[in-house]
Amino acid sequence: MSDPMDPSVLRSVLERSPDLVMLSEFKTGRVLYLNPAGVRLVGLADLADACSRCTADFVTEAGAAFNAELEAAVATSGDWSGFSEINHFGTGEAIPVTISVFVLHRTEEGPAVIVTTARDYRDSRRQERRLQQALEAAAYRAREQQSLAALSQLAVSADLDTVLSAATAAASAMVGMECSSIARYDANADTLAVVAYSGQPPRPQSLPCGAGSQAGYAWSTGSVVVSRNRASETRFATTGMAARGLKSGVSMPIGESLAWGVLTAHSSKVREYSARDLAFLRSVSSVVSAAIRRIELETRLRHQSLHDPLTGLPNRVLAFQRIEEALDRAREFGTRFALLLIDLDDFKTINDSLGHTAGDAALAGLAQRLAAVVRPSDTVARLGCDEFVVVCVDIDNSEAAIEIVRRINTAITDGHKGNSAAFSASIGVALSDTSSTPDDLIRRADQAMYNAKALGPGQYSVYEHA
Repeated sequence: MSDPMDPSVLRSVLERSPDLVMLSEFKTGRVLYLNPAGVRLVGLADLADACSRCTADFVTEAGAAFNAELEAAVATSGDWSGFSEINHFGTGEAIPVTISVFVLHRTEEGPAVIVTTARDYRDSRRQERRLQQALEAAAYRAREQQSLAALSQLAVSADLDTVLSAATAAASAMVGMECSSIARYDANADTLAVVAYSGQPPRPQSLPCGAGSQAGYAWSTGSVVVSRNRASETRFATTGMAARGLKSGVSMPIGESLAWGVLTAHSSKVREYSARDLAFLRSVSSVVSAAIRRIELETRLRHQSLHDPLTGLPNRVLAFQRIEEALDRAREFGTRFALLLIDLDDFKTINDSLGHTAGDAALAGLAQRLAAVVRPSDTVARLGCDEFVVVCVDIDNSEAAIEIVRRINTAITDGHKGNSAAFSASIGVALSDTSSTPDDLIRRADQAMYNAKALGPGQYSVYEHA
């Protein structure tokens, strides 16, 4: 076995080392030796080229900033390690390196020398950048998932305004996005009204339809619209984007077949939008769509629970709610209101003679006429088969209530002129007072209605406390 300290063995180690190894004079800094890896790293021709230089020639200005620290450490402890920067003599490139320096004392063979080893840090820095990018991407994906999770939780319980605000906040939180909006078509103005917005001001109030804006184009075509650079955009007008300093964006229709609205996210920079960006915005749009379906279903079910299926009028439950509200209003403002109870005269005869289908059609038509002749603030409700109630707010005396009764009677009578399903109604009127309850008013109006029936078909009566 050869001696491991054999000079030929040590030279072979130096020659094959992948890192720079340099020997230099302690006092002068003249290079005595530079291994092949070091020659290649700094772009020199050969060892002779290296030995014609001093160590100071190898470091950049940034690397020289560490010289004082290095020299002090070598003078006191004999070694130093850290980061530095060296020159590439061929290209002038600054090469970041990790470096170790120590003093080798040669008492008999000559003056002390400095041994320097250096490792190219560029690959490590690239790896660190890649790792940093991977960590940032992972953190970004985590923020996306958290944002979608929070939005999804709102989608199952929150009202529509809260969901839309959360959706725009999630979209504008994407990297590089300055603002986002959700817009819906406004038929009256023929524009897209902005119903939610997050990001830098000013908030737009509306956006042009069709080719007048990016959101309008997405809504009219029902497709995802990506604009990477407004300067090269030819599909739609970009004047609105330019006025707000926006250079790119994505518009995503909300809804499955006919678009309910459009989600748009804008950036103040020209940028590419990755598949992940589009997938995230598509997920936000899908969550909003699910929330809209849930809210619309709840609205329909609530309407069905509070409205009569035949006439579409408020039912008994909603009628009592409106009476309660009218009582609260009357107490708060010191006013009164009237309750009108309408009972059709001998409606059973119409059903028996013409059939229930014709009777239902007659009731539906009557409901429309009743709703048309009362004031906008009044409520017409159907309590039962042929019984209706009208809640007339801000009625201070019986004369004002009777005026509404006359209009109702006229609507009932005139609506059936020349029709075999003609009928009349008996109407009872009760005025509220400070001690009234809904049951009190219904009972009083019911008593007045029976008093009216005693007078004959098509009559009315006002309840009197006496």
